[in-house]
Amino acid sequence: MKAPKVEFSIASINRIFPMIHFFLNPTKKQWDWSNAIYKNYPELKSKLLTVKDKNKRKEIEYHFFLDVFKKEKNELEKSAKRFQKDWDKINDKVMLVLSEVIEQEWPEKDRTIHGRTSLNPICPRYIKQRTFDVFYKCSHARMKAITMHEILHFIYFEKWKKVFPKTKQREFDSPYLVWKLSEMVPGIILNDDKFQKIFKHKHRPYKEYEKLKIEGKPLLSYLQNFYDNRKDFADFLKQSWKFVKKHEKEINSI
Repeated sequence: MKAPKVEFSIASINRIFPMIHFFLNPTKKQWDWSNAIYKNYPELKSKLLTVKDKNKRKEIEYHFFLDVFKKEKNELEKSAKRFQKDWDKINDKVMLVLSEVIEQEWPEKDRTIHGRTSLNPICPRYIKQRTFDVFYKCSHARMKAITMHEILHFIYFEKWKKVFPKTKQREFDSPYLVWKLSEMVPGIILNDDKFQKIFKHKHRPYKEYEKLKIEGKPLLSYLQNFYDNRKDFADFLKQSWKFVKKHEKEINSI
């Protein structure tokens, strides 16, 4: 099939609010991303400071972002247009190299991947929906890095399902170990010379994974070695999965 196309549009408040609310109110099993939102919307933190009731907090959050959406709708639309124009220059090359490196054809369902220009400074992806969010204030470089990272997940998990067909769909999301590994490897895969020739950028995983050491060595150095010495991409996945399962306790401690 032809290379999939990323199409950018603005994300409505009702589509993005559930995830924003989730990030603002993490469970004990989830990483706390709330400060990333408060950093961009400090006035929201002031509004919520003394509010303890969960329903009241949710109501305040919703109306706050609804107001921001109304004020910033034109900027959201401008960002969607500039993102589209900039991304179109590299779309086909990125898609083809992703398929080549991961050794996986893009499935028919991926004719179109939806990039939503969003008020959410945290940029989640939705595997089933083939959708991801990009913060509307992102620079061109940051937008490209996020888009490459998120679309990598879509084809990566297609390959994963072939190598590990018994994996349940829910494991592709937090807090499962399958998800954690998927967030460790983008910095390794996207720093491959084949991607750097298209868009020169130092891709990095979450800082928590960069800092983690296993038996005195950086966790990511083991995964990099598996990648550099892989027989094929399936071999890289198998070695990496075996390693993170062996060290699941250390990984889950962060």
